[in-house]
Amino acid sequence: MAVFPLPQLEDNAVLLPSSQTNSTQPQLCDVWRDIQGAHNWNGLLDPMVPNLKAEALRYGNLAQLCYDAFDGKSYSKNYGTCYHSKRDLFNKMGMSESGYQVICTDPNEIRRLGRRDIVIAWRGTQTAEEWIEDLRDILVPTRLSYRCKRTGKNQEHHFADGVLIERGFLSCYTSTVRHRQGAAGATVNISTRDLVVSEIERLIQVYEKEMDNLSITFTGHSLGAALATLSAYDIKQMLCTKHNFHQIPVTVFAFASPRVGNLAFAKRVEEIGVKVLRFVNKRDLFHVGVELPLHNNSPFIQHTHNLAYFHNLELYLHLLDGYVGSKQPFSWSGRDHALVNKSCDLLREKYEIPPKWWQEQNKGLVKGPDGKWTQPSEEE
Repeated sequence: MAVFPLPQLEDNAVLLPSSQTNSTQPQLCDVWRDIQGAHNWNGLLDPMVPNLKAEALRYGNLAQLCYDAFDGKSYSKNYGTCYHSKRDLFNKMGMSESGYQVICTDPNEIRRLGRRDIVIAWRGTQTAEEWIEDLRDILVPTRLSYRCKRTGKNQEHHFADGVLIERGFLSCYTSTVRHRQGAAGATVNISTRDLVVSEIERLIQVYEKEMDNLSITFTGHSLGAALATLSAYDIKQMLCTKHNFHQIPVTVFAFASPRVGNLAFAKRVEEIGVKVLRFVNKRDLFHVGVELPLHNNSPFIQHTHNLAYFHNLELYLHLLDGYVGSKQPFSWSGRDHALVNKSCDLLREKYEIPPKWWQEQNKGLVKGPDGKWTQPSEEE
């Protein structure tokens, strides 16, 4: 990852919420294909149109939820899983109004979006094993296969000639792990890729009659952004092999993404129609899609020598919230600045927000009817 200290604050930085109104902009339901990158976001980024900023922030919030809901405590019986069940996840994480379950089901949200949207959100590096994979900076060729429903056999689909993928990211995506099926079900060896592909295939079959108004969106931060790009490419390849599915838009909103593959990979992603919008703080080589550099010019942020803080997703979302254009000062749009300090210490002291304040209540222990504090089993 590439992180850099902040420049001097601009004297004309705007501290009040932006006065820009949305009264004259078109409804999202009428322009959603443009927001999803149908025309590579031409004319939408500089200055950034409010619809696009709002949607990018919304997808970023879903990526942040993956961090907040992840049980990364090595002593926990649920280590490596989500704190909450699929049924309760959004409610327990304060996003009950998101309109989403695994797929968007809320009629009002569907009308606002103009289509039914499947979102796959990836979290970034959290475990020691993932840090090891992140450091495996070696490009390798690969092939992926999809099961043919007609024959029941796997059909291999090679990457285009010369396409190479970072080994560590590919390993995170395709390596099998023990996965429990149901609260008391058996465990099976399955990869993250298998879970994603099978679920998307299922959802597409369920909503096949809505094919003209269906989208698939991937989002993630850091390692999660790399996996979002890789899995979006994988899914688009799969859709291209299936009748009438190739027209489903596949988009990636990537935050602080490292390199995923070589130039041939980037070219192939573009050829098959995957749209990638990357939010970065520095220009990097061999990246896919459209790049939007975010200014480190927020007056809320203090100077620090802890460069790792500047890779924080909440900081990216804060800077995106204040982004207007490449030559415009920071213009706060109202996103709660306290969120910046959830897992770091970047806010100026005058805002009186404690550092690293996000934590699980009672570290997951629940007091039972017998008066004893225990850690409950994983919910379904």
